[in-house]
Amino acid sequence: MQRDKSLLDRILLALRAEIQASMTDVQLGKALGNVDPSRLAHHLLLLQDHGLAEKTPNMAWRLTWNGHDRIDANLKS
Repeated sequence: MQRDKSLLDRILLALRAEIQASMTDVQLGKALGNVDPSRLAHHLLLLQDHGLAEKTPNMAWRLTWNGHDRIDANLKS
């Protein structure tokens, strides 16, 4: 599966916009609209590999410090 940078950015922005500190796969899927679950899972793992998001002990996803920095840098561009 190819990396979709647009989807990666949309995931990061969805995690940042969430009022709670984290979101489950299902919540992210709803927030992003019609994204194939396997595609979403793959891109979440890519974000985790890069240190931008991580899975919490309660099986939800949250932004890391680096994830927040990445969003801030993208918004300044």
